[in-house]
Amino acid sequence: MKRRAILFAAGVSLLLAMTTASAVPIRITITSNAPANGVSLTPMWVGFHNGSFDSYDGGAPAAPALERLAEDGNAGPISTVFGANGTLVTTGVAQVGTRVQGSIGGLIVPGGSVSSIFDLATDGSNGFFSYASMVLPSNDYFVANGSPTAHDLTGVLISDAVLSFNIGNAGTVNDAGTEVNDFNTSAGNGLVAGLPAGQGGADQGADENGVITNIANPFANFANSPGLAALAALNFNNTSLYPNGIATITIERIDTDPGVPEPGVMLLLAAGAFGFLPAARRRKAHRVLPPRA
Repeated sequence: MKRRAILFAAGVSLLLAMTTASAVPIRITITSNAPANGVSLTPMWVGFHNGSFDSYDGGAPAAPALERLAEDGNAGPISTVFGANGTLVTTGVAQVGTRVQGSIGGLIVPGGSVSSIFDLATDGSNGFFSYASMVLPSNDYFVANGSPTAHDLTGVLISDAVLSFNIGNAGTVNDAGTEVNDFNTSAGNGLVAGLPAGQGGADQGADENGVITNIANPFANFANSPGLAALAALNFNNTSLYPNGIATITIERIDTDPGVPEPGVMLLLAAGAFGFLPAARRRKAHRVLPPRA
């Protein structure tokens, strides 16, 4: 009996370890909601963590890594900080387990959609989602989640729940405050007819040395503007043109092999098998055989 108890405990422990360390495939889809000739987004940087990654604080200067993304669409510095289990601003939360990150796209242009699949751990280390992207055209406009725990993936990771939300809603797009707004040095001008040639390389504009702020009047204060009438479709704060923000992010779990039980189900099945085995053996041992003829 003692041996059976040990086998049962060992089996449960093994399957618990499988459940804790398991990973599930998650699809991230980003769909533009911008009208024709509206704003675009640079390839979206995404990261999955335990609630420990903070990308920015409104009203504070942008960190150098965020500056590079907001001015040039360069996610490399953020990726480096994230991969080292760091944060762009202090959170006081330690990372447990391994972070996962990547870049989605191509440019995300009006009417466009991009997606990628990531294998995420179910042990809590990838339970929260962060994103960041530069808004084009601009000198240093960006979209990102300021709260590390704004997007909880628990329901997606353990069930068939789908998480979907809009980004770039009116009043939520940020100006990094790192570069003076000037169409002669802004990036992505080639996506919109009638704009000057704009930025010819990385970090072309004059430093602004400001702080991160929400944008009230997009492009109204840009130098060398072709006129606001030509920029009407770019006004992402116009809820008639952008009723669902700049884009929608959808996060869903995908089943690559629905015939294979999930680890949690396997645990219950195994526990049942281990639990019933001794009883079955006892019944066999006490079975009364019929008398021989």
